[in-house]
Amino acid sequence: MYFYSIVMLLMQKLFFLLTGLLSSLFIQGQTSAPIDVYLKQGIDSIRLDNNTVKIKRTPFTLIFVYNQPEKFNGVFVNTSFTKDYYKLAPSETIKDLNYLPQKVYSEHKFNPKKELKVNPEFFQYFGYNPSSNWNKFDKIIKKNGKVLAYRKVKNFYLVNEKENIPVEKMRFSIYMIFEVIDQHTGHFFNKEIYRTKAKLKF
Repeated sequence: MYFYSIVMLLMQKLFFLLTGLLSSLFIQGQTSAPIDVYLKQGIDSIRLDNNTVKIKRTPFTLIFVYNQPEKFNGVFVNTSFTKDYYKLAPSETIKDLNYLPQKVYSEHKFNPKKELKVNPEFFQYFGYNPSSNWNKFDKIIKKNGKVLAYRKVKNFYLVNEKENIPVEKMRFSIYMIFEVIDQHTGHFFNKEIYRTKAKLKF
């Protein structure tokens, strides 16, 4: 029993050590973008930035690095089986950009279902509010003026079909869009600040 307790304590310390190391790496590897998104699976971490990422059918974590949290502390995320948003050229505007905040799903705080919602049109909003203890992440780390927000993904929830698919059973590619907008440019007018995308191939 004593030996088991020692092992568990060492594992816990190792976890916090690795978390701190990863946080430092993400901070040091920051870009000029208002937000960077990484996918972490096992010990591998890949930046999602207009690329195709082949991943295993095991749970993974999305890590959102808010490089300018005082200005841009949220990102709109669309997860879909189709390329409606994904195929847009950088010069093309997302449909209904001005109404993006109205196309966001409501969610529980602290990501209890460990899921991404799959729909060709609607979005999830992953934001950080420093004055509130309410967010949609598993964990948040503040370091060197940046905010790192971790969201574990174990399931894909197909909204239209009302069906939940564990990551282990996913057989289709996933197309994701990450959109940062400025919602303070006027009444019913949103300005796109940053957009990137990624294809997750299982």
